[in-house]
Amino acid sequence: MSAPELAAPGILKVSNCPPIYGSVEDLPSHFGEHGGRYIPETLLAAHAELEHVYVTATRDPVFRKEMEELGRDYIGRATPLYFAKRLTESVGGAQIWLKREELCHTGSHKINNAIGQVRGHCD
Repeated sequence: MSAPELAAPGILKVSNCPPIYGSVEDLPSHFGEHGGRYIPETLLAAHAELEHVYVTATRDPVFRKEMEELGRDYIGRATPLYFAKRLTESVGGAQIWLKREELCHTGSHKINNAIGQVRGHCD
């Protein structure tokens, strides 16, 4: 197995954008090979609409450019990728890489959520 592609030494080449999906069926399942969703029945229609809008957005070059800019300018990406040499050795050789998302401004989960909410209210 080769190391992940690097944009520069120690910097993982990543995108702030979601993967591009061709259809709702291409979205990864939430419960392993069995798929499915665990939401109230009253939310099924709204969830289906959200899936279709999400898939459409992943293919929109304007949306993708904006997400890249927000990631760079407000989140602080790309963050470094650290090869955990000793941990790799201790688990038998499987390459362990740590993506340093804690270096994002405010930590990654908070800012990812905030960017998504603000982005949704700007249209």
